[in-house]
Amino acid sequence: MSIKEELEALSDDVSNLEKIYAKYRSRKSLLTKLVLLVSHEEPKIQSRATWLLKRFAQDKAQFKASQLNALFDSLAGVAHWESKLHLCQMLPYVRVPRGSETKVAWFLERNLLDENKFLRAWAYSGLYELARQHPKYREYAIEQLDRAKSEKSAAVKARIRKVRKAMNLP
Repeated sequence: MSIKEELEALSDDVSNLEKIYAKYRSRKSLLTKLVLLVSHEEPKIQSRATWLLKRFAQDKAQFKASQLNALFDSLAGVAHWESKLHLCQMLPYVRVPRGSETKVAWFLERNLLDENKFLRAWAYSGLYELARQHPKYREYAIEQLDRAKSEKSAAVKARIRKVRKAMNLP
């Protein structure tokens, strides 16, 4: 059974994703297969693939530059909010390769406008990670944080405060 077929057959219980992760965690070749599923047309496949990628990243899996380039090249095809959230949450654990920064910035900027407050909050964290890894994006991140002064959501405001503190901003 392929990883795609396994993801299709799952119920929505996260423990099932943990079981798949445990089964494959020593197989780094799975990362490439998951990256290919990130922009799958089926939202559940997208969400489950990005959850697993995030889990691998959190567990300090070593992604190849080619895998990360392919992942960031596919951002425009990610439609499901949970998939976008997983990708934002993954950024502290992976290096954005040179040449992918503009794609990541574009992705994060669009998520700042999303109706989902958790996605917006994590997009601000993503801007921090992008600026931390690529200092030429620091001013861009600050501009986006400054524009967020009218944000209504307490969760987003809290994340913005955390990001501003991490960036040593008032």
